[in-house]
Amino acid sequence: MKKQLFLLLFIALTAYGQGQTSVAVLPSDGDAEVFNNDDLEALTNKMRSVALETLPSEKFALLTQEVVIKRLGGEENFIKECRETACIVDLGKKAQVDYIAQASVGKLRDKMRVKVEVYEVSTSRLVGMYDGNGEYFYDYFVLLDAVGKNVPNIFKKIPGVVPDLVVEKPELAKIEPVPAKPEVIVVEKEPSKTKFWVAIGLDVLGAGMLFAGYLKDKEMVDAYYAYNIDEQDQSHYNSTWDDVERVRTQRNLFYILGGVFLASGIGVHIWF
Repeated sequence: MKKQLFLLLFIALTAYGQGQTSVAVLPSDGDAEVFNNDDLEALTNKMRSVALETLPSEKFALLTQEVVIKRLGGEENFIKECRETACIVDLGKKAQVDYIAQASVGKLRDKMRVKVEVYEVSTSRLVGMYDGNGEYFYDYFVLLDAVGKNVPNIFKKIPGVVPDLVVEKPELAKIEPVPAKPEVIVVEKEPSKTKFWVAIGLDVLGAGMLFAGYLKDKEMVDAYYAYNIDEQDQSHYNSTWDDVERVRTQRNLFYILGGVFLASGIGVHIWF
């Protein structure tokens, strides 16, 4: 009696002592008329080997089949429970484990099909399932190989099996940005029509002023000629000289204004 209590205590410490999550793989299920005990045992062993390779030993405790059977009240009672219980979650609750898994095989005509289920016992949540992806097998060994290839992905869906990857970003060296040279954008402006006509107006006005200065120059020559004629007549002497000076001043003014307006017109053409 004491030995049995010590064994149960050891099992409990193994499963829960270090915060480990307990996982049980139930014996595989299948039609006894089609699959013998050796077939089902081989499938169960394949499931257990996959679980051992996939589940981290420091976080998970995989219970042996003997422990599960003992928790269900012995082999005879286990067989009875398997026949009476439709859901493997109930078996997981009676076995007092956190996660329960089982494989089952069936046959459709001359082809075999396998199904693997993993449940979270406390919530009855289906963690993952492999149903052969619709594959059917003619050979039992090919079926076992498919289990070994695909079932690890089902066990990896149990929380904690695959650690969360923390990607550390390397610290980038602080590089002072090199100020970019300002881009010189040359915008070609279309000549303004207003400025164009202003330049033309200045040109015309300048030319007109120069022509007026030319006319005043002729007028000054005529006035100077009249002054020479009236030089003998002292009564008209002063008045004719005043006419010469007046016309000379007007001529100079027209020449100056004409030059200024003409130069302004040319400047507008060049710079604008």
